[in-house]
This record gives sequence, C-alpha cells and structure tokens, in this order.
Amino acid sequence: MSASSHRPFRILILTASMGEGHNTAARNIKNALALESPHGIETLVVDPYTRTNPVVNRLIQRGYAAAINNYPRLWKSVFALLSSPKVIEGMSPLLKQLIDAVHGLLNEFKPDLVASTYPVFGYVMEKIQTAEPAMRKPFYTVITDSTMINQTWYRYPCDGAIVADEPTAQVLRRDGVDHSRIHTLGFPVGLEFDEFLPAPPPGDGQWRVIFFPGGPNERAIRTLQMLAEIDNLHTTVVTGRREDARSAIARAGLPRRGELIGWTDQMPALMGSHHLFIGKAGGATVQEAIAAQIPFVVNHIVPGQEEGNIALIQQTAIGALAAGRAEHVVDIVKGAIANDGALWRAWRRNLLQLQKPSASRAIARFLIEKAA
Repeated sequence: MSASSHRPFRILILTASMGEGHNTAARNIKNALALESPHGIETLVVDPYTRTNPVVNRLIQRGYAAAINNYPRLWKSVFALLSSPKVIEGMSPLLKQLIDAVHGLLNEFKPDLVASTYPVFGYVMEKIQTAEPAMRKPFYTVITDSTMINQTWYRYPCDGAIVADEPTAQVLRRDGVDHSRIHTLGFPVGLEFDEFLPAPPPGDGQWRVIFFPGGPNERAIRTLQMLAEIDNLHTTVVTGRREDARSAIARAGLPRRGELIGWTDQMPALMGSHHLFIGKAGGATVQEAIAAQIPFVVNHIVPGQEEGNIALIQQTAIGALAAGRAEHVVDIVKGAIANDGALWRAWRRNLLQLQKPSASRAIARFLIEKAA
C-alpha cells in the first residue's frame, strides 16, 4: 500500500548553515512544495549539524565566515582538498555525530524522499544506506553552485542531481555522471520572483546600487567613500550577519547618500528597486540577481565554489569582476552607468536570456513526482 493511503508524502530536506545559500535554497523548495502539492505534503527542512555538538558547530561556522572574508587563499586550499578523492572518507570519525544525526532524522520523520542542498550529505546517506539497506530512500542533491563544482556534490551515489544551468550540467557530464541523473531545472529562488518587475532604467538619471561588503572592512569603507563621489548614485549597504562590518561602516559615517542595513529578509524587494548589485558571488545571491534582472559586480572573490559563479557572470556578460582595490569597483560602476547606462542596458538584455524565476516550483513538482 502506498504511503499516501496512510498519510501525506514526506520530504526531508537536509541543509547546512555554511553560508546562506544552502539554507535559502532549502527554504524556497519547501515553500514551493506547499504550493505544488494539491493533497498536502509534509516537508521538514533541517540542518543536522545543529543536532551535533553545538559549540563545535558554531566554531566551524565562524571559522568558515572568517576564512572566506579574511583568508581567501587558505579557504581555496581547503576547498581543493575537500574535492580530492578519499578526503571526506578519511574524515569519517569526525563525521560520526553528523551521520548519527541524519540517521535519527530518518527514523523519526520517516521520509518518502530525501533532498540535500549541501554536498557532504551524499557521503552521509551512502554510509547510512550501506550499513542499513532498509533505510534506503530516494535521494536527490540540489547543487547550489555553478560552473566550478566541488566533486563532493556528486561523487557519492544519488538518484539525481538538480543543477541551475547547462554549463553546470556539462561539468557533471564531463566528470562521468550519467546523463539520466542530471536534471537542469534552475536554482530554487524565492517564489517572489515568479512575477517579478525589475527596476526600470532611472528616468531622472539617479542610479541605485546595493553594496554587500566582502573582505576586509577597510576595503569596504574605502569603496563606499569613493562611490560617494559619484553624484548621481544612491547606495544601499547590506551587511547581513556581519555585525563587525555594520559597526565599522556606521562609525565611518557611510554611506553618505543611501542607507545602512544589517540582516534583512527583504532582498527581493531591494533587488527590484535597485539597478546594480555589488557583492561576493554566492550561489544563491547570483541566482537571485539573475531572477531579479539586476546586473552583478563582484567585489570579493571567495576561491573555490564562487569562482564558478564568477565565471558564469563573465561568460554570460551579466556583470563584471572588480575584486581587489576599491578603484576597480568604482571604475566598473562609472562605466556601467555612463552614456545613459549603455553597458548596464546590455547586461540587462543578457539577464533576460538566463532567468528561470519559477525554478523552485519546477523542482518541487519534480520531487513530488519522485516521492510518489
């Protein structure tokens, strides 16, 4: 007898708080599942790391944030190491608590299907299912990076990998992933983007930019000081969970024309009222920018996974790389808005060719079909 004769289908989505992209993707899929399941579906989104040692987990998260913002070369070495064969397997004793946490979730929630938005859960599910074949559930990985992919995402057995775009699908195919297991459904952006109206070109010549500080605070302050010299520019600074950056920027009296925001859940609205996005190329952020049709200027490189997102921006001509000195960012912004925004308008036209605003709903329908 099918699961639906007793109860609604259950889908477990595993995520991790290592950057916001993984959690954002998981939440957006859950929201889409609620809309796409006519008879109701039970969805649990959970970060299993929270069920392990909370002190160690917080230290790992803080270390990750510190590495990507202040020690990018160190993070590049770590990223490359994690992509190497047998490295994750060698960490098995350190991952025992995580494996036990996922095992407990499978026993408690009894899902009909498991999805993951974080790469290490492929290995975790393989360990559990090898030890206990009765725990076997359909398992799908939603890859939140583009173009340059850590092999941990797809090295371990799964029923399918969901990718954002064709360049990413090509990477998996080149590395030997069976074509039938690759599903190019788009990145699961928020449902707000389904019927999204982007900011029109400014009729009054006043351009609005969103600035996400990445890297050292001193460089962010220098960049904002130079952006303030552009008379027809309004800058909204969003520091997210980086309270140190927010405090440093506020002490410097910046931005001079604009506003300073900490963490916000209103990014779709902000993207819809601004013309340029300046920030680091996180997977979710780049895909949300594509959905919002807001050109992207990369001001900080996180080596490894985000290099692929930068490659996507450059290859599709939807923005520019301006990492390094503050002068690079300012020169790109000036060039984009010059001549009534001629370059900006070209970027906007290219964005129209890329966007898949209903990807979350497409992924939800796909998972419901597989759960059934």
